[in-house]
Amino acid sequence: MASARENMKMIDVELERVRADIDRLRLEESVLIKLRAKMGGEPLEAVRPRRRANSVKPLVLDLIHAAAHAGMTSTEVAQRVREQVPDVAKDTVGSVLSRLKSEGAFVYVGERYFEKKYAPKDAAGAVDSLRVAI
Repeated sequence: MASARENMKMIDVELERVRADIDRLRLEESVLIKLRAKMGGEPLEAVRPRRRANSVKPLVLDLIHAAAHAGMTSTEVAQRVREQVPDVAKDTVGSVLSRLKSEGAFVYVGERYFEKKYAPKDAAGAVDSLRVAI
């Protein structure tokens, strides 16, 4: 039986494969749209579909997981997300953090988000220990 770590690695590999397929399909779509517009005599700007931004939820999950016991503020998470996804909307990261907190994946203590398993056990003592760590 595979361990949880092995299962996570298999999921990560499959996720990367799916993302590569999505990128390839988007490129194919773009070529077909341009070809169709050219053949139909339409200006290219008129046929460009609105493209939805990639979800930043996996990135937020990874960042908070990597922060472990230190946790991260919403500002820190937003800055790190913007480094990798510059066109992310202003309130998207905050919304994702809030949703993950309400779903129970994250715990919010002293302005910091923690993955549930890394959250300080005592909320009052957690704030004091964070001040010492900072």
